[in-house]
Amino acid sequence: MTFETLQALCATAGLPPLTDSSAFARLAQYFEMRAQWARVHNLSGPATLRDPWATDALDALAVWHCLRPQLPLVDVGTGNGVPGLLVACLDPERPVDLVEPRVKRVAFLRSTAGVIGLQRLRLHRARWPVPQEGSFQIVSRAVVSPAEWPGLATAGDAPTALLRMLADDRPPMPLAGWALSSAVDYRSQGRALRVERWEPLQG
Repeated sequence: MTFETLQALCATAGLPPLTDSSAFARLAQYFEMRAQWARVHNLSGPATLRDPWATDALDALAVWHCLRPQLPLVDVGTGNGVPGLLVACLDPERPVDLVEPRVKRVAFLRSTAGVIGLQRLRLHRARWPVPQEGSFQIVSRAVVSPAEWPGLATAGDAPTALLRMLADDRPPMPLAGWALSSAVDYRSQGRALRVERWEPLQG
């Protein structure tokens, strides 16, 4: 993958092009390290490892474009770091917390973040909820179903914004008092995908 090829991939997916070549270099470093670790540890499925740019990179880019600017991000059940660690690669000044209970995956995340130099990324070897200080937005790609995710996301400290990553299963928002504030639609490997940002109604 080259920087120009990723820009073309974004255009095909319906996403704005990545214009920061240093962010691209961090993404490439992440995928290289993950491929190395995957030879020994089960970090991702084989389809994702075959074409990570068309799956994981596009998912992370869609999340990044849907986030509130500068607001810290919490990724619950991050697994191998998608989307949270990739968002940190795209935006290293944004505080990002990764919540993951499995020891070997936390070891991979810690090693990768150290090599890439993601100084504002924090790891929690735990299950959600994890206490948070101040305002934050929250995301999870696959820890529970889209229907269950909003309930889990609000089980701890109240997030300022809640992101839903949706594919074929697009249930209505089950929480009362929340409004859709942003949405990013894109395509990956022939599938129509969507990231939504929901925020509590004021007053």
